[in-house]
Amino acid sequence: MLQIDDKLISLDILGKKFVCQTEQCKGACCISGDSGAPLEESETVILNKEYDNIAPFMREEGRRTVKMLGTHVIDADHDRVTPLIEEKECAFVIFEQGIARCAIEKAFFEGKTSFRKPISCHLYPIRAKRYPSFLALNYDRWEVCKPAREAGEELQVPVFRFLREPIIRKFGEEFYQQLQIAARHLDEDKPGK
Repeated sequence: MLQIDDKLISLDILGKKFVCQTEQCKGACCISGDSGAPLEESETVILNKEYDNIAPFMREEGRRTVKMLGTHVIDADHDRVTPLIEEKECAFVIFEQGIARCAIEKAFFEGKTSFRKPISCHLYPIRAKRYPSFLALNYDRWEVCKPAREAGEELQVPVFRFLREPIIRKFGEEFYQQLQIAARHLDEDKPGK
């Protein structure tokens, strides 16, 4: 583990390789799992406020689900998450050419909302969990992401470099620079260097 300020960071985030391959996985992270996308409290407020701007980009099933359950629900772990359509995919999922995509992000790219998408989605495969005295950042290794791991190895792109934009969005440029420095030191300390 590496500590930067109040964050404990798994070394896998610096060492493991990852480049998303949605053409191969078909956006499985949006349609698989036990609950919706984790949401920060501030994001639940934003989703409520921006919902009318996002709704036109959603599927009818998603709009029905939000009408019935709201823009967020509390899951079995007592976390705020996006609602699921019939306990399957996220209510904000749309399909384009057979690939699961995010209606929130589509609305963002069309200039209809300033909210890009939940930070938990943008940061994936990094998962953040708040504890009383620190924030743990872990690399979530999921079988559906095997093509992303293979592409990352081939291209030699570490998880944190692939996720540069969302890391900076959430934690700032200085934090990202500190990750780069730590990765460089770890690389220099490898046997044979």
